[in-house]
Amino acid sequence: MQRLHFNGDELQLVSRAVSVSEDLVSDHYKISESQWLRNRYDVKTGVHLTPHEHAHRGVFAHLICYSGSPSPNAGAPREFDLYMICLQDHTILHEVETNDEVLLYPFLMYLFVHELIHIVRFGRFIQRFSMPIAEREHEENIVHKQTRKILATTHLTGIEKIIVQRWAIRHCNQ
Repeated sequence: MQRLHFNGDELQLVSRAVSVSEDLVSDHYKISESQWLRNRYDVKTGVHLTPHEHAHRGVFAHLICYSGSPSPNAGAPREFDLYMICLQDHTILHEVETNDEVLLYPFLMYLFVHELIHIVRFGRFIQRFSMPIAEREHEENIVHKQTRKILATTHLTGIEKIIVQRWAIRHCNQ
């Protein structure tokens, strides 16, 4: 029987992968901690997803952009973008359980670096979040190349197989 949600140990790997991925992307794009606040994001795993945060079949992570507002005590109120990385636990777990070449931690690293690059690109207005469908494949090509470049510096066991597999699967699922 396929599990639908990450267990405690897997959630710890998620947390570690987020932290390490943010460091890698920050180093690559020369982003300080205070600048990350401008690129506000959060991560949700399957158990906390609302119905509209569930992605269509075959998607491992889904990025949603919400409009946020600072607290009234934060000075002049100004809306900001809040990006939500919505992990699709069941799809990720299925891939890890059915593909011997996919290890959970490197897979999570790939997913987070990839989504954080999107967030940086949206935050710097390099790409619009609501881009036309015709532009999405081009954007994915750019982001995948950057993801590969960043992760190549890690020498993380199993990452090369994931980069190659994710790329093949990504095009099949679009």
